[in-house]
Amino acid sequence: MRFKSIFWLFNIVVIFALIVFAVASFFLFGKDYAAVYWGNMWIVAVLFVVLIGVLDFYFIRNWTLFDLLEKEDWPELLAWLESRLYGKGQLRKHYANLLINTALSVSNLDAVKKLETEIRQRKPELLQSLGVALGIPILLEQDWPKVDAYFGPLADDPKTHKRNWARWCRALAAGGDGVSELIELLDAKDPSIRLLSLQMLEQHSELLNSDQTEILQGARTALRQIIAGSSGDRVLQRSREDHLMAVVLSSKVNEIRSEILAVSH
Repeated sequence: MRFKSIFWLFNIVVIFALIVFAVASFFLFGKDYAAVYWGNMWIVAVLFVVLIGVLDFYFIRNWTLFDLLEKEDWPELLAWLESRLYGKGQLRKHYANLLINTALSVSNLDAVKKLETEIRQRKPELLQSLGVALGIPILLEQDWPKVDAYFGPLADDPKTHKRNWARWCRALAAGGDGVSELIELLDAKDPSIRLLSLQMLEQHSELLNSDQTEILQGARTALRQIIAGSSGDRVLQRSREDHLMAVVLSSKVNEIRSEILAVSH
């Protein structure tokens, strides 16, 4: 169902419900008692109307946004978001997050870089929540000193949202020097991070000591059970829904998964 249809249907249902409730009170209580009842309930009715008004105001104010999302017009949506963020100065988290997703969907990495610069200059506190996603263009460029310089501070900050992704990016940039961190990431909650860390450790297997090798083997066995079958599909889908980094690296994650499952047969 289209957004506009949902909006009007919602308002019609609410108005109809209020009318039915009001009329029913007269039939149930009679004229005199209904008047007393509404005399005590008018505050609740007013608050209800105000709440509906606030919701309607929100939808009307963002009508263009919802319309573009419904049409899946990503270039136009990106332009609208940039107008909001830069032209009107509304540098808000939800707009910024949506811009990152939209820009990456149309492969406009420059738009994400521009947003990162704006956030650093105008609202650096947003880096804790959006920093990992903002660093995706830097990761994709594979300039490892830059990757390390960007994700290092995020990896060190315990308040970074999805900090383990920042730690994985730092370990990737570090190469063989990132082995210890990758071992720790084998226990990460996100299966995508665990799979990516597993592959990197296997690529540097000659650097592992006996204890680390044993941990790696145990992690491979555990992951094989997690990612097998339709349940594995759901697990990785939840990972992609959890953070944009997992979406960007999904082809690599799927490749690692296939290799692990192929060995088990």
